[in-house]
Amino acid sequence: MTQFRFWSLAALAASTFLAALPAQAQTQAQTLATTLKVAPETLSRVLDPHFTTSFTTRDLGYLIYDTLFAVDDKFEPKPQMVERYTISPDKLTYTFVLRPGLKWHDGQPVTAADCVASIQRWGSRDSMGQTLAKFTAALEAVDANTIKLVLKEPYGLVLDSLAKIGAPVPFMMPERIAKTPGSEQVKEIVGSGPYKFRADLHEPGVKIVLDKFTDYKPRSEPPNWASGAKIAKMDRVEMLGMPDAQTQVSALIRGEVDYLERVPADLLPLFDAKSGAKAEVVSKYGFQAIMRMNHLQPPFDNLKVRQAIARAVDRSMYAAVVAGDPKFATDCAAIFGCGMPYESKAGIPSFDIAAAKAMLKEANVDMSKPLVMLHVANAPGIAALGNVTRQVLVDLGFKVDMVSMDFQTFATRRLNTGPVDKGGWNLAHTTNSVPDQGNPLSNPFLVASGPPASAWGWPKDEKTEELRLKFATAPDEAARKTIATEIQARAYEQVLYLPLAQFTTPSAWRNNLEGVLKSPVMLLYNIEKK
Repeated sequence: MTQFRFWSLAALAASTFLAALPAQAQTQAQTLATTLKVAPETLSRVLDPHFTTSFTTRDLGYLIYDTLFAVDDKFEPKPQMVERYTISPDKLTYTFVLRPGLKWHDGQPVTAADCVASIQRWGSRDSMGQTLAKFTAALEAVDANTIKLVLKEPYGLVLDSLAKIGAPVPFMMPERIAKTPGSEQVKEIVGSGPYKFRADLHEPGVKIVLDKFTDYKPRSEPPNWASGAKIAKMDRVEMLGMPDAQTQVSALIRGEVDYLERVPADLLPLFDAKSGAKAEVVSKYGFQAIMRMNHLQPPFDNLKVRQAIARAVDRSMYAAVVAGDPKFATDCAAIFGCGMPYESKAGIPSFDIAAAKAMLKEANVDMSKPLVMLHVANAPGIAALGNVTRQVLVDLGFKVDMVSMDFQTFATRRLNTGPVDKGGWNLAHTTNSVPDQGNPLSNPFLVASGPPASAWGWPKDEKTEELRLKFATAPDEAARKTIATEIQARAYEQVLYLPLAQFTTPSAWRNNLEGVLKSPVMLLYNIEKK
């Protein structure tokens, strides 16, 4: 009898286990259906959206945080967290009233004091925020829902600044977190956006997990770039670190991930009718390829040397390789981007390798010491730029120490202001979205006040700073266009940085995804699986 009971219980347990398998499989299928798995080009280890210009951090920020204003595809700022606002007749006082019912992910209500602290922290890190701060006489919380900004003099780009789409974005944080100095990373990731960060599931460099924030109240307007409704249609978003583009594409075709931020052109033929996925350009403006010389260290502390490099650059060579296929690139040299409101041809130097060599000889450059070039090996577009530049420098007679690293290492190494024998560097490349580069205040590579305010490379030029201030106080758009042209000419004269090409890169996603937004940044809300 005892043995019979034992086998009966065992059989019951086995049958129960087998009966549970379909339910377990069903649960797994439901989880997959409600989870969006995304592979960014690189997965940032820095999660503080005010602290870095990393695209992954910025895109993560658009899921976790919200902004007071957001820009649409006409570059017009629209209210986002703000319900209504007024501007005084003398254009010195701005009053913003928050939308009712806004909550942080910890359940606390969003207050004006939170937003004041967030604006101040962002303003300490961002070029456009720094300009806004210069014009600010007072910024205060009038009550729990009302923010008042008082200017020293009229500044026509207040709303444009608060609606800035590119990194660092003016995301709002709880006051206790926003009080963290801009020189330090925040220790809590808490926002008021459509998704909340799961710190318990975070694997740095491997996986970032976000869950739908059920208390988020989207706006009623349709989504348009970063403005309008942010609707969390998926219960979970996972950002996954994958080592290379080939691995990412293979995972997408196998259905292991749903969305890829960028796909190199040479892998596009893999997206045939049987792949179950498609590739498409979602940002018509695309990216600007950038060369940045270190203005603090020889030989690029010498203006003549920088000008020689500018004459030696054949932009068609960069356009041929940066996107993997020339049809996705143009040798655009406009500082503010081609197709953008401030596009200009002013000051662009012509390609002349003989003139470049003569300038270097006149400058009496010491070519016995190799130039240290930071080379981002795991980002195909940036890596291609470095390969072209290395040959340019060798042709000019330089020796080049090409130091390969991943993007996360690069993001730290490029901040070193010291000499090359103490971890510093001479030359580096990166890319930035064209709308970020699109005006003299948002373009971080035009800040020319030297360290610490200037972006890595640290140029210093009082004339450029005067022109940027003049742009900020211009009475109308016609005047701003004239000044922007002057700034481009000055930027090329001083070689603050060199635009090398403008290019687009397709994104890719599974065929069952709907609601993918067209935008200069990767916006992952509004997407659902069918």
